[in-house]
Formats: sequence, C-alpha cells, structure tokens
Amino acid sequence: MNTYKALSPAAQAAFEEGVFERDFTPAEEQDWLASGLLELVPRTYRVLSNNYAAAEQGDTFEATFLVGQESALIEGGHIERVDKPESKPKRKG
Repeated sequence: MNTYKALSPAAQAAFEEGVFERDFTPAEEQDWLASGLLELVPRTYRVLSNNYAAAEQGDTFEATFLVGQESALIEGGHIERVDKPESKPKRKG
C-alpha cells in the first residue's frame, strides 16, 4: 500500500480529496502516476542495513518509492516504514 495525492477534480472524485492510501499493483500505480492524476506522497522510513545509502543505519529519512521498489527494499531488510502513531482522543474521568 502506498500514499498518494489526487491532482484533479476527476481524481478526487474517483479516490479521495487530499492524501490517501491505496493498494495498487505495480502496473496500476505506474498507469495512474503516468496519467498525471495522482502523485506519490513521501513517507518516513528507517534504514535497517549498513549497505543502504539513504541514511545511516538506524536513522530515518523521507522518500517516495514505487510499490515494487518499496517492497523489494523492505523484503530485503534494508528499510522499514516508520508509521506515525495516530493521536488518541483524551478520555475524561
């Protein structure tokens, strides 16, 4: 699953306004990006191996990867997603 932004009213009607996540195949993703209707939104990743040059091992960085590239890097043990925790509503009592 990757993070995208709709760039036209037609794309917003087909998907969502603003930033959204969708699980496209690599071919579907390439088609949507090539059409100019969607763009990739950067995500935060952590470097897990010492042979990936985006940052030092253990450090985080922001990047955009196509689904196939991201999958290969994650499965290869080079990076992991750093998901920002959702804020939880405060309870009274």
